[in-house]
Amino acid sequence: MKNNKSVLSRNAMIATLLASTVAPVLLVPQVSHAGAIADTLAARAEDRVITRKVTLEELGIGTPVTLGSIGAEHDIYIPVPAGVELIDPTLYFEGRYLRADGGQTTYTLSADNRMLLARSPTDDGGTADIKVGIDGAARDNGFVHLKVNWSSSTGQYYCDDARSIGNLLEIEPDTYLEYGYAAAAVKDISTAWSALPAEVTLLVSGNRLDKGSYDAAWRIGTALQRDGKTVRTIALPKVGDRVYTAALTVPPSLAGVPAFKAFSGGGEVQIANEAEIGALMLLDAPQFSADIAVADDAMAQALKSALDAVSAELVAADGAAVAAVATARQDLNSLGQTVGSDTVGLRTLSGRPVIAISPDAANAAVGLFNTLWRQSAVSGDLTLAAAAMPSGEGNAIPLGALGKAPSRLDVVAKGDWSTKFDLGAAAPGKVPSRLDINVSAAPGATATLPVASVSINGYLLGAKQLRADGTPERISVDIPAYTLLPRNVVNVEFQRQPASDQCREVPQAYPAAVLPDSRVLFKDAPAADNFTSLVARLAGDSEVAVPASWLDDALRTLPTVMSVADAAGVSPARAELAVVDTATAAVPDKPFLFFDIAPEQGSHRITVTGDNIRIDSARGERLFDATGLSDVSVAEAVLDQNQPGLYYRTVGAGADLSKPFSFGQGDVAIIGESGVLTALNAGGNTIYAASGAQRDESDGSTLRLITSPKFWVEQAPWALTTLIIGGFILLVLLAGIARRRNRDKQD
Repeated sequence: MKNNKSVLSRNAMIATLLASTVAPVLLVPQVSHAGAIADTLAARAEDRVITRKVTLEELGIGTPVTLGSIGAEHDIYIPVPAGVELIDPTLYFEGRYLRADGGQTTYTLSADNRMLLARSPTDDGGTADIKVGIDGAARDNGFVHLKVNWSSSTGQYYCDDARSIGNLLEIEPDTYLEYGYAAAAVKDISTAWSALPAEVTLLVSGNRLDKGSYDAAWRIGTALQRDGKTVRTIALPKVGDRVYTAALTVPPSLAGVPAFKAFSGGGEVQIANEAEIGALMLLDAPQFSADIAVADDAMAQALKSALDAVSAELVAADGAAVAAVATARQDLNSLGQTVGSDTVGLRTLSGRPVIAISPDAANAAVGLFNTLWRQSAVSGDLTLAAAAMPSGEGNAIPLGALGKAPSRLDVVAKGDWSTKFDLGAAAPGKVPSRLDINVSAAPGATATLPVASVSINGYLLGAKQLRADGTPERISVDIPAYTLLPRNVVNVEFQRQPASDQCREVPQAYPAAVLPDSRVLFKDAPAADNFTSLVARLAGDSEVAVPASWLDDALRTLPTVMSVADAAGVSPARAELAVVDTATAAVPDKPFLFFDIAPEQGSHRITVTGDNIRIDSARGERLFDATGLSDVSVAEAVLDQNQPGLYYRTVGAGADLSKPFSFGQGDVAIIGESGVLTALNAGGNTIYAASGAQRDESDGSTLRLITSPKFWVEQAPWALTTLIIGGFILLVLLAGIARRRNRDKQD
């Protein structure tokens, strides 16, 4: 009997435990489940670790980097949160080497000037895949500096000809850095911005937005894309949405709470109520994995309602969870609190830091996240009335005021310096016209003088062989209109001859520098006659107009507005958004970008009817007529109005613009998922005028020819040599004539 009582007692205990797991709401929490939910929530509220994986491909290195010849090095800067200690940072280096020419080959890896490893392969070829840990110390500059060095020696002596073509090291784009950091270490807006991944998730309150929230979202997204980020737009989940739960893990202590029980079985689940939305939030579901949020009143209300509902279920299941629930709401999900007007603040969502921007602060936030002001945002909350770049005085702006400051380089054979600037950096209506690059270089051991080359956006504009005596030298180059993009990259490349002197000297690095007084000069923007010249106009004050229906489908239409505005050069800080209810609209008194809204009284070269696209030339000639195209878009430069603009139309659902693109040349274009598919100049104008080409000063008058400095620099040595030889021949002839006269006199 005693044993039966013992068995019954054990069975009763098991039944009680099962009941507490399956239906905790029906039991008194203090009996057997007291504090279990509270402990789970408290554990989740502890410092959580955010993991990141940054590949070279995400940094824009889409093809293998090849290091060859006698020696080469490559510097890679991998972004990490500024001033935050890294947890278990590990470099996964992927590459391969070839050693067809034999000899001795060596490659080394270092991070922030600390040597990680060195290898000397002896096989003819193989992989160079390496996993190595790096120092987790905080980087105040926000970058891990990875340096790869390659050395190949195939000669017996140092100065033997060792120009091998078969000894190479390739760095694969799949190389990546993986690390973690404590979410609690991100304490201000500046640090949160530096911690943004390559693909930024922008959160909005729903698929249907009001004008203020839609306006804020496209501005923020365009600014992010112009900064080199990829933007993914998501909306808060709502009742009725279907979610996949494969990535969710429901702790056992929460599995009995109704809101969490719905997600414990896996598979696809339809959200039934507000409490389940709150449960997804506390479970750190992907639907709440945001980096930046347009924090409007609708978002605060939706999050508050979801947290209220799930909190009630948690407290009902465990009375001891009141304090833990309050902490989870305050510390892990502070985005549920209303963000003030004109505010940019640091909030949390599912324990992750989120930059929350009120809709009326978006315009100033775009300027805040420019490199000029970004480092100053060392606060968790900013009431932001303005944050703009200063207008340049006159028509010249120092390069240091536009981007990275000029600096010194130590050059053995080749060194590069670059900076970026937006087309709208100058006063409205101005475009870059000339670069004055001031450089200096120290003399080297060889007689061959170094060469400095200047390019913009990959176009070589000019080069100069330097005196290399340590004194400043200027390289002035014109900037043709066809080279300009919404964000421009200026590159200065130094090249030296690294040969040694009869094997008595080892090639050494010599300093070269881009000086602080280098500048970019601006002029009045030319009349718009194609996409390229239109970009210069849209970089100032402009108007962006979308149909009212686009606000009801924000997740589909926002990526289009962001990508096209970025490609067209629209300034997210200067543009105004207009929401239009009609199929046509009057042209504004400023350059414009219209989406599926026809400018009134315009003569359009592109006609879209259903899935039919027709393109006519300015003379009425039919250039293209096709039916059956869908999920593409067409763009046309509107040039016959009082203000120039861009008319963008979707065909079917329109192009899925997930990758950045640029319009380039022409005035009409067909656009697909990969960017511009076809572009041409239907207006009949020249595709590009070489407005920045150097004039041939040998043409024209003799006066202009002989007064040209270029003539005396290039032709004077030849003229002097000719004069000396001619003078010598003349003296010989005169001497012969004198001798003959003397003989005649004697006779």
